[in-house]
Amino acid sequence: MSRTTFIAGLLIAGAIAANALAQTAAPPRAVPSSPPWRALEERRFAEAVELFEDAARLAPRDASLRFGAGLANLMQGKNAAARRGFDAALAIDPRLIDASVFLGLAYYRDGLLQDAIKVYENALRYAPDATQLTGPLAQWRKEVSTEGQFYQAQGAHFTVFFEGPADDAAAQRALEILEDAYWRIGRELAVYPQRPLSVVLYTTEQFRDVTRSPEWASGVYDGRIKVPIGGEIESAELRRVLEHELVHAIVAAIAGPTVPAWLNEGLATALERDGTEWAEAARTPSQLVAELPREFRNLMPAQAREAYATSTRVVLRLLEQHGSAAVVELLRGIGRGLPFLEAFQGAVGTTFDDFVSVAR
Repeated sequence: MSRTTFIAGLLIAGAIAANALAQTAAPPRAVPSSPPWRALEERRFAEAVELFEDAARLAPRDASLRFGAGLANLMQGKNAAARRGFDAALAIDPRLIDASVFLGLAYYRDGLLQDAIKVYENALRYAPDATQLTGPLAQWRKEVSTEGQFYQAQGAHFTVFFEGPADDAAAQRALEILEDAYWRIGRELAVYPQRPLSVVLYTTEQFRDVTRSPEWASGVYDGRIKVPIGGEIESAELRRVLEHELVHAIVAAIAGPTVPAWLNEGLATALERDGTEWAEAARTPSQLVAELPREFRNLMPAQAREAYATSTRVVLRLLEQHGSAAVVELLRGIGRGLPFLEAFQGAVGTTFDDFVSVAR
């Protein structure tokens, strides 16, 4: 497999914003084989950062080394550090479109939509026909246009954007739910989001248009929490969706974009206030977690229900037997780029095969 093919696959497979990544996961220019690039190919992301930075000190005008450090940080979910690497690469070579592609994505993953747009608009001066820029840019501009006149409700850790006065009550309720979930889920995982999070309340039509999510999806986290509130929405359902997406935000901050879908979705559902009851009540066929697809977004509704229920039951068993500290350590190992099986055994103390052999 070529390096360009590998890195494109690496990023697409690790999507946390699948629509954005599918459009922006352009491979970087080919570079000679070297220890830092091998570390990146082998998903040893933390080591790759050190190797790229060491190499950059010896070759300070090599933009590809700064780019590589940015990419390795991006794969760990360290978006601010990734931006510094991409910025340094572009300061050396502003025509390095791959650096602009991923710099914009790093901004987007942190909910900094306007900054992401500026990066792509600037990059188009050098590559006006680059589809990896024009596709996401059109979608991001659509988001800005949709939210152009939205109101804001400000909380201690969240900013909620909503369309108009008619949604003010929903926005205030969302803030109450999120602030409560911030402390409840934070205590459970001993992890608290370090940056303020943005939450957007859309109509159902706006939500589908902006997120391109499947019909069964009731929320999205792609750097911002996005929720449809078309028509009357029950407080319990709003709470469930917001708690679920907040867990995704925490997972992204800990581990970056390469967490298996079953672990990400299972943990998010397990930490919903009523997630345990739902998973136990869901009557789905017995399924091995290893048989679940890498991503759930392309599943049909019945398949999605089965995948979520299976994932949740497995994660609940993991939490019950080994505790939340082990799950967080697993996520951190994934974020560092450890192979999943190695990260699992190191965090849990048993092999993944042994664990899932009885986890149905």
